[in-house]
Amino acid sequence: MRPRGRAPGEDRPTAGDRGVTRAVPDPPPTALARALAQTFADRPERERIVIRSRQGARDVFTGDRLAAEAGAVARALRGWLGPGPHSLVLALPAGAEFVVTLLGGLLAGVTLVPVPVPRPGSHSDRFRHIAADSGAAAVLCLPAHAEAVAAALALDGTPPCPVATLPLDPARLPDPVRPAAAPDLPVAVIQYTSGSTRLPRGVRVTPDNILANAVLVARCWGVDVHARFVNWLPHYHDMGLMGGILYPLLCGGFSAQMSPLDFIRRPALWLEAIADERAGFSGGPAFAFADCLRRIAPDHAARLDLRCWRRAFIGAEPVPAGLPAAFHAHFAAAGLAREAVFACYGMAEMTLFAAGLPGPDRPPPSAEAARAVAPCRLTPELGAGLAIVDPIARTRRPEGAEGEIWLRGPSRGAGYLGLPGDTAETFGAALDDPSDASGWLRTGDLGVIADDALYVTGRIKDVVFCNGRTLAAPEIEWLACGSSDVLNPMAAAVFMPDPARGGQAVLLAELRLGETPPDPDTLRRTIRRAVTGEWGLDLVEILFLPRGRLPRTSSGKIRRRAAAELWRDGAWPPETVPSVKEMPECPS
Repeated sequence: MRPRGRAPGEDRPTAGDRGVTRAVPDPPPTALARALAQTFADRPERERIVIRSRQGARDVFTGDRLAAEAGAVARALRGWLGPGPHSLVLALPAGAEFVVTLLGGLLAGVTLVPVPVPRPGSHSDRFRHIAADSGAAAVLCLPAHAEAVAAALALDGTPPCPVATLPLDPARLPDPVRPAAAPDLPVAVIQYTSGSTRLPRGVRVTPDNILANAVLVARCWGVDVHARFVNWLPHYHDMGLMGGILYPLLCGGFSAQMSPLDFIRRPALWLEAIADERAGFSGGPAFAFADCLRRIAPDHAARLDLRCWRRAFIGAEPVPAGLPAAFHAHFAAAGLAREAVFACYGMAEMTLFAAGLPGPDRPPPSAEAARAVAPCRLTPELGAGLAIVDPIARTRRPEGAEGEIWLRGPSRGAGYLGLPGDTAETFGAALDDPSDASGWLRTGDLGVIADDALYVTGRIKDVVFCNGRTLAAPEIEWLACGSSDVLNPMAAAVFMPDPARGGQAVLLAELRLGETPPDPDTLRRTIRRAVTGEWGLDLVEILFLPRGRLPRTSSGKIRRRAAAELWRDGAWPPETVPSVKEMPECPS
C-alpha cells in the first residue's frame, strides 16, 4: 500500500455536458486514488474483482479492466460535474455497475454516498433526507430504477437534486446541483448510520481514514497481496463497502462479490463461493452464521472444502458466546479450523474495524456481564486505542468492569455531516484525565475488557432495569427465543414499556420463514418462565411477528427503540400470531 503515480483517468479530460464540450482541470489526486491506481497497475492482468452470479458465473475484472472502466467513469464525472468538490448518491444494486462507479468516483475525487435502491411505492423519508443532507449533485442509478428514485426524491416536495442514469452519456446528463460550500477537508465517503428513531446521520470518512483502517486490518488479520475475499454483505454498509470491496484492493488482493439477496435466499451459496474461489477471508453478522447452522444440513456441510477459510469474522452486532464454537463444530468436517472463526467489532464512525483477531478458544471471563458474548481479541495496538469508560464520570473503568466503549486513532471519522454539536459530543469526547484526555470517539456501546479481549455486551440505550440490575437486551432475547426453533434469536426486540418502571419488559420476536408456533399461549408461558427464572423479569407482553417486520439498520441490526415506538403507536395488535402467508422473502 505504497501509493505512487497517477490514478487512471487523471489526464485532463474533455467531456460533454448536454452536448457542450469543456475542459476540466485535474484535481490533485488523493492518496486513496493513488493507492487504487497502484493496485490496478501492479500485474495488470491479474484478477482483482469477480462478480459472481447465483449460478456461479464469473464476470472478471482484471487490473487493466478496472483501470480502463473506472478511469472512463472518472473522466465522465469530471466533465459533467466540473470543478469540485461534489457529492453523488449511488443508488445502485450490488454488481459491476456499482463497483466501477465507486472506483471511478474515488479516482475523480468525488464524495460518494452509497445507499440501497428505494423500493417502488416506499414512503420512507430516509432516501430524500440523505440526498438533501449530503448536498448531492445528483443521484446515480440504473434506468430501471429511475422512476422509483425520482418518486422517493419527490416524496415531500421538490426533489433536492436530479436523477442521472448509467451509462454516463453526456447528452442525457442533467444539470447537477452545485455545492453550497467546500468542506474543510477531503471526504471520500459519507456513510449514513441508521439511528434508532431519528433521521440518519452522515459519517464523513476521509481518504486517510480508509487507508489507515485498511492498514490496521492488514496487520491484524494478515491481509496481503495473496489474500482472497468473498463478500456478500451490502455494498452500502461499511462492512461490505470497506471490508468487502475496498480493503482487498488496497492490500493488493482479490475479492469475489455476491448479491446479498443470493445469501438470503440460500446461505449455502456463500460457503460454496468460498470453496470455489479458495477464499481465506469472509464474514458477516451473527445472524448470517446462525442461518448457516440452521439451513445447511450436516451432510451438505461435509461435502464443502473450507480448509482455505482462515478468517471467518463475525461482526456488526453482539456475538453470542457459543456461536463461533457451534459454527466450527458444524463445519469441522469441511476442514474449517476452530481458530479461524472469531468475533470482531467496529462501526462506521471508526471507518470499519476496531477489534477482533483469530485465535483458539479461551475460558469464560470472570466478569459476569461478559459471559454471554464472544471475545474480540486485542493486540497492544488495538488496546491502546480503546478504553472502557464510566459515561457519567468520564473516567476509565477497571479491567472486568462494564462501561461505555471509547475508541481513538487515525481510523476515527471526521464527524457527522452538518451536525457540529453531535460531532463534538461523539467524536470529540475527553476523559477526565489531563494526561489522557482528548481524541476519543464515544460509541454508545457497552463493553468489558478482560484477559486482552473486548466483550461487547450491548448498547447503552438497549438495556432493561430489573431488581437493581442492568440487563442487556440481546441476552434476554437470546434466552427467550431459544425456547423454540420457530423463533429467531437474532430477530427480536426487548424493551421497557415504561422507562420509569423497572422489572417489566415487552418482547417482540420474529418467526422464522414458514414457521408458526403450534400453541402460541404455551410458548409464551415457556418464555416467561425462562426469563423470570433467570432474572426475575416480567415480560408483560410477548408478540410473535412475521419475518422482516422489525425495523433494522442498513447492516441488519434490530432498531429496538424504533420497535418500541411502533409498539407504543399500536403498530402490532396485542397477543396475535400473524399468518405465515404474510411473511416476506427478505428480512430487510
